[in-house]
Amino acid sequence: MYPIMLNLKCKSAVVIGGGAVAHRKILGLLEAGAAIKVVSPEAVPAIQKMQHEHLLKWDEKSVEPSDYKDAFIIFAATDQPEVNQQIAENAGNHQLVNVVDQPALGNFSVPAVARRGKLVMAVSTGGASPILAKRIKKELLAAYSEDYEAYTQFLFRCRERIKEWEVSLDEKQSLLHELLEERFIHSRDEQENFIRTLEQKVSF
Repeated sequence: MYPIMLNLKCKSAVVIGGGAVAHRKILGLLEAGAAIKVVSPEAVPAIQKMQHEHLLKWDEKSVEPSDYKDAFIIFAATDQPEVNQQIAENAGNHQLVNVVDQPALGNFSVPAVARRGKLVMAVSTGGASPILAKRIKKELLAAYSEDYEAYTQFLFRCRERIKEWEVSLDEKQSLLHELLEERFIHSRDEQENFIRTLEQKVSF
């Protein structure tokens, strides 16, 4: 498998199935900003609520190949293995397909993901043990506290400003390495002081 971070913003995503597993897939797609369509005769209340809130489109029907022929990414998440298999077989070679109950039929898998703002940590065991992947995810969240959400936003903001600064590459690299000092991770004051100093330098 080839690990990759995929930008799904405004991309067409079709989830076939309306149960708890489909709901979990939808949550990840919503976070990624995908344009989501659910195809299923029934859906759990949480998915129905998302439809009412206009977070997704729900086609209350059995799936047909035409429902996903134009999709960028497809999740076959019904409780019928034969239907999921048929979806994988009908999908085009250019489409990304995940089959929740038969991963080998699809062309990608979804890792366990730990998020702290812009910091995204993905864990996969290649199907050997999803339970181990979830355990490692919990360990990562414990190791990287919620402070990293503000810290990674701070890093992004500083990096954008440093890129604009007309100084040597060595000076830029020096500043970027300074940003990794421990004092910035847990202190908003340290972050704001650095930003003020940086703004003065860049504006000079």
